[in-house]
Amino acid sequence: MPNILKRITGSAGLGLLVMSVLLSSGCSPSSRVSYSIKKEIITTYPFSDPDPIPVFARSSLWGAGAKIYPYFVFNGFSQEPSQQEWTVVRLKNKYLEVSILPEVGGKIWGAKDLKTGREFIYTNQVLKFREIALRGPWTSGGIEFNFGVIGHTPATATPVDYYLEKRPDGSLACTIGNYDWPSRSRWEVTIVVHPDRAYFETRARWTNPSSFHQSYYAWMNAAIPVAPDLHYVVPGQYFIGHDYSVPLETWPVDGLDRDLSWYKNNAFNGAKSYFVVGTYDNFFGAYYQNSDAGYGHWALYPDIPGKKIWIWDLSRAGEIWVNLLTDTNGQYSEPQAGRLLNQSDHGTFSPATSDRWQEIWFPYSGIGEMTGASPQLVLSLTNNDNGYELGLYPLEAINDSLIIKEDKKEIFNQKIQLRPAEKKHFQLGQLADPDQLVIYLGQKIIHQNNQKANEIKRPFNFHRPTGDSAEALYLAGELLQNERERAAALEKYLQVIEKEPGHVRALSRLAELYLWRGQPEKAIEYGRKALEISMYDSGANFSYGLACLRLNDLTGAKEAFGWAARSAAYALPANLELAELALNEKDYSLAEEFTSRAANFDQQNPLPYELLATVKRAQGEKQEAKKAIEKLLGLDPLNHLARYEHYLLEPSDRQLADFRSSIKNEFPGETYLELALHYSKIGQIDRTIELLKLAPENPEILTWLAFLSRKAEAEKSQAYLDRAVAASPYLVFPFREESIPVVDWAAKQKPDCWKFRYYLGLIFWSKGRIEEAKDLFQTLNEADYYPVFIARAYLNPDQKEKAYLDFKKANSLAPAAWRTWHHLITFELTNQLADSALKNSLAGLEKFPDNVYLQSDTVKAWLANNQYQAASELLDRMNVLPYEGASEVHNLFVRTHLHLALNKMLEGDWTGALKDLARSKEYPEQLGTGRPFDPDERLQDFLEAICLEHLGQKEEARNKYSNLIKYSKKYPEGPFACFGTLARVKLGQKNQTEFLKAKSQLPLEFKAKLEKLL
Repeated sequence: MPNILKRITGSAGLGLLVMSVLLSSGCSPSSRVSYSIKKEIITTYPFSDPDPIPVFARSSLWGAGAKIYPYFVFNGFSQEPSQQEWTVVRLKNKYLEVSILPEVGGKIWGAKDLKTGREFIYTNQVLKFREIALRGPWTSGGIEFNFGVIGHTPATATPVDYYLEKRPDGSLACTIGNYDWPSRSRWEVTIVVHPDRAYFETRARWTNPSSFHQSYYAWMNAAIPVAPDLHYVVPGQYFIGHDYSVPLETWPVDGLDRDLSWYKNNAFNGAKSYFVVGTYDNFFGAYYQNSDAGYGHWALYPDIPGKKIWIWDLSRAGEIWVNLLTDTNGQYSEPQAGRLLNQSDHGTFSPATSDRWQEIWFPYSGIGEMTGASPQLVLSLTNNDNGYELGLYPLEAINDSLIIKEDKKEIFNQKIQLRPAEKKHFQLGQLADPDQLVIYLGQKIIHQNNQKANEIKRPFNFHRPTGDSAEALYLAGELLQNERERAAALEKYLQVIEKEPGHVRALSRLAELYLWRGQPEKAIEYGRKALEISMYDSGANFSYGLACLRLNDLTGAKEAFGWAARSAAYALPANLELAELALNEKDYSLAEEFTSRAANFDQQNPLPYELLATVKRAQGEKQEAKKAIEKLLGLDPLNHLARYEHYLLEPSDRQLADFRSSIKNEFPGETYLELALHYSKIGQIDRTIELLKLAPENPEILTWLAFLSRKAEAEKSQAYLDRAVAASPYLVFPFREESIPVVDWAAKQKPDCWKFRYYLGLIFWSKGRIEEAKDLFQTLNEADYYPVFIARAYLNPDQKEKAYLDFKKANSLAPAAWRTWHHLITFELTNQLADSALKNSLAGLEKFPDNVYLQSDTVKAWLANNQYQAASELLDRMNVLPYEGASEVHNLFVRTHLHLALNKMLEGDWTGALKDLARSKEYPEQLGTGRPFDPDERLQDFLEAICLEHLGQKEEARNKYSNLIKYSKKYPEGPFACFGTLARVKLGQKNQTEFLKAKSQLPLEFKAKLEKLL
């Protein structure tokens, strides 16, 4: 057997060692590349406390919660360390060492240049989980792989699948990967260390096995140490910020003549996100001037056009995160590489697509700052008193001619032989026209000094689609769908066809979205309309075919998929659908034909080989089935279906154990169910049931087993259903449209059990079928599970009285759960029920005195009851672990001391008021926020000036007003902008009309008190 399959069967030891999670180490025969897999003790600040309330309740209906369902979040973060064991994979050659944490999202923990001893990828020696990622926990350093939707990936802190293999070229490769459950896509990254190269490589693959368009977002976030001499080497003409918040600015020198590519020049307001665009270059990186060393990244521009520099705020607002995220390793910055140009952009991930790309990551030193890079070498070009000097830092062995031309004239030609990391300098002398310098390695251009040649002249217009034309509305809907705002996308598409009933693409997308919602009857209606307008449209035929399939019109499905398959855009998914239909009908030769057609459109896509392995096994062609499995694992090393097919091909306890042990990720039950549904779709129900029996038991798995057994084994079906009834709903979040009829059946079989109605309601809620979800949740009064009632309260925000009763019910069911207090108090505060909020805050805080959520709730309740001194005393006792960008608790602190100051001013205690105003300007870091550059303190400054006037310190007061006016000229906007006008009135620079206008703009919370003082 070929090498890959040998590893599966265990006849090559390395693969089996890894799959069995045995602690091991070893090296290649040449001793030039080695690995280790072992448990290491790492100082850890752990996370805990998963939230059993559906994530919809954490945000507006179509906000972040809906985007990441079925995931749950974590709310517990420790301030105290513990010594914890983690699996660490290390890959090493003589030039570098890479460490990987498969139980922490599969992130690269760090990478060291063994020639210099420098960590060129920042290694955080502790795992200090903090609330930063989409689900909460995140830890800094290394390289994080983000797939799916904007934000730190849901799997960033939890276990993923992984696999280590020795490759025929002598390299070692560790593949890490997981499912992205909201899209049901699969991502993986293979980290490769070669025996004879001074870089490591990442090879990403992202596969959308579904029949739907999904969100496309992929960024690789590296971390590097910061220092005053850090210079970012990022070719480009312009940059833009997150959410397009910074208009397109020149790079690296901005409109204020600041060279932002120097870390030290970023000591001004806020954290920085520089998305650099405008040149067609394959490399970027960084350089430490004093150390003459740097970091680099290389990938083909068509693969990785996105280049971003993230920098923490250089004020205390950012510097407090040094201690929050690490113990001893200091501050870091993130050079990030992406598949799109901006992280606010989301592309379309087409059905049955499998994308792949390669990147290399490398250190360099001893040659000056990187000017260019390729997979062969890093080069620098510097101009000094002796003219130009070329520095080379080989990334692999070089044995070729170095040729340099100036304006097509050859000025240098020398055969060079260099080992990896062997530095070399060449004096080029004075150059007549250095911009025309071109450097070759053999016949290949490795650098052109004329950057104008690489400038991109296309327009860069970052924006969201606007306008009310049918096409503008369609583009807006497509973007919303790409962002997983599917309900809003549906509304946009409906607006499109209202304006232009014959808009075929909108009709096709409506059909698709209704299929995703589990409503094939509506889907086929829009599919028909699309085909009535354009019979041969590939997208319309594909959506219509899917709808026919769901409605069991197999002939209609086949016919429509046949038309769709004629288009390059839908050839692969349509042929796969046809192959699955043929498998269902046990027409294996036809299934093989359509599988081959699908493979012909993309021979690197693993999906056709998944079907081919099944077809060949079903036909009894064992050797051909093995070849398909080998091909599949060569493309997709973590493919669980391949290992299951191998077990089916050669059944044994060992093969079964190999398959089962390969599923290491956080959600094995979802993984088994996903595989089971694949076999269900191709008509192999025995395989579906077998996989469900292998899965960890949970209510959804049991319900599926009951449903599938209902005809052939009624008694066993009833037993499964009874176990599903008895099983806990804790952290059970069904989301697949395929589960709708299954759970609906169970709800009808067990009408007295609320759980199935709850599960069905969750699916409807996740699919945007809100009215149906509401109807089901209204039937759950007998539930004894508090998340049901908190979820129902958020599902019906307009029914205030009913929502209040639900929050109270949740609290009465589970007073020992802090969340029931928090959600109840939040509702009371939002609805101005100040007395009740304070009563419940104090009761909740008595039970959970150290809970920061309840502490914050209590401060808010004290404020709502005008008990400012009590709020101040509690704030002084709090110790808050913030989330990225957090400022809520500090805002409470400011509000508290402003109220205290205003009350003292109204009492004539000007000296006491000054003390509270001074406190309101503080940034106590135990409250989770550090002092930023130039905070807006115009309200406090204005009130201080009034106090100084009453204390007879007229000149100091005038200085306060003058400084306040200067600040307002620099920052004319903001919630306290009116105080700039009021200061000018005080100094006689504004008239009564402008005074009255400014007075009308006073901040609402303090307006009544301020008006008395004015």
